[in-house]
Amino acid sequence: MAAPTATPTETIRFTVNDTPVELDAPGGRRLLDVLRYDLGLTGTKEGCGEGECGACSVLIDGDVVDSCLVPVCQVARHDVRTVEGLADGVRLDPLQSAFLEAGGTQCGICTPGMLMAARAFLASGAEPTDGAIREAIAGNLCRCTGYTKIIEAIALAAGAVPAFRHMPSTGAVRRVAAPPNGGPAIVPSPTLRQALRLLAETGGRPIAGGTDVMVALAARSLPRDGPLLDIWGLEELRGIRLEGDELVLGALTTYAELRRSRVVAEALPVLAEIAATIGAAQIQNRGTVGGNVINASPAGDMLPLLLATESSIVLASVRGERTVPASAFWSGYRRTVRAADELVVRIRIPLVPDRRVRYRKIGTRRALAISKVVMAVAWREDGSTWRDVRIGLGSVAERPIRALGAEAVLEGSRPTTETADRAAAAVEAEIRPIDDVRSTADYRRAVSGRVLRRIVLEAGEAGAR
Repeated sequence: MAAPTATPTETIRFTVNDTPVELDAPGGRRLLDVLRYDLGLTGTKEGCGEGECGACSVLIDGDVVDSCLVPVCQVARHDVRTVEGLADGVRLDPLQSAFLEAGGTQCGICTPGMLMAARAFLASGAEPTDGAIREAIAGNLCRCTGYTKIIEAIALAAGAVPAFRHMPSTGAVRRVAAPPNGGPAIVPSPTLRQALRLLAETGGRPIAGGTDVMVALAARSLPRDGPLLDIWGLEELRGIRLEGDELVLGALTTYAELRRSRVVAEALPVLAEIAATIGAAQIQNRGTVGGNVINASPAGDMLPLLLATESSIVLASVRGERTVPASAFWSGYRRTVRAADELVVRIRIPLVPDRRVRYRKIGTRRALAISKVVMAVAWREDGSTWRDVRIGLGSVAERPIRALGAEAVLEGSRPTTETADRAAAAVEAEIRPIDDVRSTADYRRAVSGRVLRRIVLEAGEAGAR
């Protein structure tokens, strides 16, 4: 039997803890493996390998990310910092000292990731309130120390943490090579035109933030019917802007960018509210709107909003662009109408005057939760009467759906208790949830009704004030 062919490698240049590195490796090798095994920086730990525990957290250009979800090709020409890069020689970073003083460390598995997430938070200049600190470390799990001492340590270090000093290079470059077949090859796509051409020629699979694809690769559950195409660097797919009466999101817009955007805050603030519920800082810095759309999970957090606002998805190929209504985009369980040679390039959200939008997500916990039920409701008020009612739902069918029966109940009605009860009964009757490891069909059905009822009643109370 012939020996397996080694995966093609490329030379990837980046900086780790102020040291220039030249790495010969397949572009799809996990940054986590490069740090631990190729560079010997074992402070970065592997826990879940799926972006849920935060043990592998590092900083890329100051942003905290899960290194298990980052293909190493995407750190080319960027700065990576690990826990080994916090101290200045033998002098600990003030945050490290605070963890020791407050007793915020024990077994050491979660501590490096906690330190990196906390360091990114403190460097951001955000006010270190208890709530803000808790949110900053929501993507990091601790199984033995508990969070109280960790939160105390971060608060103790606030104000004492200096900015990172990027030390000038001495000219010494560390050259390393990954083992053969150390990960999949990834084809770079420097321009949108080239990416579309490669899609047409190879039928490859795009990879951007990697929060889904890297997990599937590690689990060997991703069909390898073509090369992986790196689109993370395509500036043509970035940006948040207003075009006439629409809010336009580039497909590579991250959840963190949605949360920071002034345009979003003014035009559709519920979008930032939704982004804040998706994962935690590590995921929000990498996960993209386009990825959520194309992943087509029935639990996709953004998707009910796109249905409720009658948004559209713009697809591009070498044949040109086409626009598909969100209501027609998801065709089944994790299936879309995207052709193999097409790429999601933009999402267009109509901005309707006087429209109100409410969103609710029900999960097991506040951060890093996959939705048990997710709902978005949009409507206009004609006096005290609801018009143009749209309800998007997730996790209650094989794909994201519109609750047409409940919409019909609410259309032309006033948000009274009777109306809320009828709408709740209608939505419970029309959805078809399933039992799975996260929840039961009965629970999802009951919660869907209760969430809709609460949204209607809260809107009615607000209108009465």
